[in-house]
Amino acid sequence: MYSWQKNESMNNKLNKFIALIFVIALLTEFCGYSSAPVKNERTKKQKENSLNILTLGDSNGALPFGWVYQLKQIRTNDTIFNISISGNTIGFNNNGRSSLNSLSNIGSHMDKAYARLGKIDRIIIMLGTNDCKSVYRDSLPVVPGNMRSMIIEIKKIARLHKNKPVIYIVSPPPFGPDELVGEKYAGGMDRVSLLNEQLKLIAKEESAIFINTCQILAPVFQQLTPDGVHLNADGQRMIALIIHENLKY
Repeated sequence: MYSWQKNESMNNKLNKFIALIFVIALLTEFCGYSSAPVKNERTKKQKENSLNILTLGDSNGALPFGWVYQLKQIRTNDTIFNISISGNTIGFNNNGRSSLNSLSNIGSHMDKAYARLGKIDRIIIMLGTNDCKSVYRDSLPVVPGNMRSMIIEIKKIARLHKNKPVIYIVSPPPFGPDELVGEKYAGGMDRVSLLNEQLKLIAKEESAIFINTCQILAPVFQQLTPDGVHLNADGQRMIALIIHENLKY
């Protein structure tokens, strides 16, 4: 198959996927929205069902057009408190910085969230991209344990607040090919695939909900990333829509 045919095929897949997601979102938004009394009742119900959400992420969550921003545009009735920092890991002192170690800082993160939100209904964690850097390739086996420890600590802190938020573990997104991501993330796709298998298992064992965005995005990922690591606005929107669909259940 010629390269232009491959690109056309990928674009068709991407367009169909985006169209499907947006149709679902539009149907959800407008179903039953036909008169003023219904509108008022719907608005009242939305307020009653609004959620306080804590999001924990890395650069894909911190970007001004990132998935957290996109989620806020979709879920306008919710209050979303975002602790996403470029370079954040699950449990490494990235670049020697302890401030980028989410496990070490989860206590202070939770304190800030409770001070801001009062109570937390949902916690959405999308971390692991930086734990899959080449420099940590020999330490990959400890990453799932770090996530488990963080989940256990989150539950412990929540109990002190007489709170039981639903926890979502969102898989790190795919990586592009090594020639695109460079030495810093070379081999990243193999590592993130292994990590996601473990994160799914941990979510099941810790009564959390696993959202495998990596599997969904992989077939069209090259159309969604400028550098093989970070997603463009369309990719971030897709992640937000996937999370939004899971928050309904």
